[in-house]
Amino acid sequence: MRRPRGSRALLLLVGAVALLAAACGGGGGTSDAAGAGGGEMSLAIATPADGAGVTEPFTLKVSSSVPLGEPDSGRHHVHIWFDGQEADYEINYTDSFQVEGLPAGEHVLTAALANADHSLAGPRSEITVTVGGGDDGATATTSGQDGGDAYP
Repeated sequence: MRRPRGSRALLLLVGAVALLAAACGGGGGTSDAAGAGGGEMSLAIATPADGAGVTEPFTLKVSSSVPLGEPDSGRHHVHIWFDGQEADYEINYTDSFQVEGLPAGEHVLTAALANADHSLAGPRSEITVTVGGGDDGATATTSGQDGGDAYP
């Protein structure tokens, strides 16, 4: 029995579509900015712990699923702000920052992952700490190995 000409073309088309779908990763893991394991980017404040009592200066450490670096490297970096003042953020390019200048009392620290162009990438982490002592209301700053300068 002979197949009609159109069915052979249809079989070839279906096979080509299936091959294309398999090549595009229709079910396997993906490799993206989050690393070889696929999945979404993440950022967490590793230390101090949420609710901790701290004395100044203290070290704020973050854990990021993507490499951090200066914007001209194309890598992500971290924006940090205090007490909900998102417009008054500090930029840091490493995972470890020294915080100083917070007055005594309770403060909310927010760290957000930012793209090289300074737009926020999505992941953020927030903790509350209680600072003992303090410096009578001076503006808080952070300083990392390569960071600590506020973005103009």
